[in-house]
Amino acid sequence: MEPDLMKTEYGFEVRTARDALGLLSRKVYEKFGSGTLPLIENVCYKLGRSAGERMRKELPVNDFNSVANAFAEGAKRRNNPVDVIEITNKLFHLKGYRCNLGLKGAGRELCQAMMAMDRGVFEAASGEEIDLEIIKSLAANDDCCELVFRRRRERP
Repeated sequence: MEPDLMKTEYGFEVRTARDALGLLSRKVYEKFGSGTLPLIENVCYKLGRSAGERMRKELPVNDFNSVANAFAEGAKRRNNPVDVIEITNKLFHLKGYRCNLGLKGAGRELCQAMMAMDRGVFEAASGEEIDLEIIKSLAANDDCCELVFRRRRERP
């Protein structure tokens, strides 16, 4: 019987380029350490900006609230269980229960670097600078990922 070539040693499958980037980033980080994090963050941010530009063109309205709702709907379409805690015109607070990047147990540092992708999506789609706060992370072996995206000019 042929092994499933899509499975990884980390318990997730590589099905998309984003999955492959998650796997490659994890392996590079494990082999070469924290010095690779700025590179990983830069590449992930650029990928996020690219995806966010596409999202911007598809949305009828590009305000913060609309982008947050589209972001939540996208997670649900990818079968990623999420709980939306709050969406306003200045913040988006959610919890996720599966890491689509395959980072479970990989460490908070790597999560922070790779989540530049989602910040890039949000910034490009909304046209606003965004701060991303990672309250909890599956990568840090927390029980969920808890994130707050906040318009930078609304920082408390």
